[in-house]
Amino acid sequence: MMLSEGMLLRVYIAESARIGKKPAYKHLVEMFKERGFPGCTVFRGMVGYGHEHTIHTVDVLNFSLDLPVVIDVVDTKERISGIVDEIENLVEHGLVITQDVKMGRKR
Repeated sequence: MMLSEGMLLRVYIAESARIGKKPAYKHLVEMFKERGFPGCTVFRGMVGYGHEHTIHTVDVLNFSLDLPVVIDVVDTKERISGIVDEIENLVEHGLVITQDVKMGRKR
């Protein structure tokens, strides 16, 4: 398999974050699918904190329903660069990052 240049778009948000009437992570996954990105993965964190510095955890004694969520999308630099500003505008409280990656696709 030959690796090619690509870019990772990663979005850090709270599970409770919303875009319109939908949970933000669902809205973003559907948006990436509609735009033809090859794949998207949502990871639900076990513990974390964000801009409010409140720790959210799955610990039974400090149970939180607002866990951290990470959304990953990898594609060409051109495709990711073309959508990153829109994602930044949609994500009200969170962090949007990009990172150069090497990618290999098996279809």
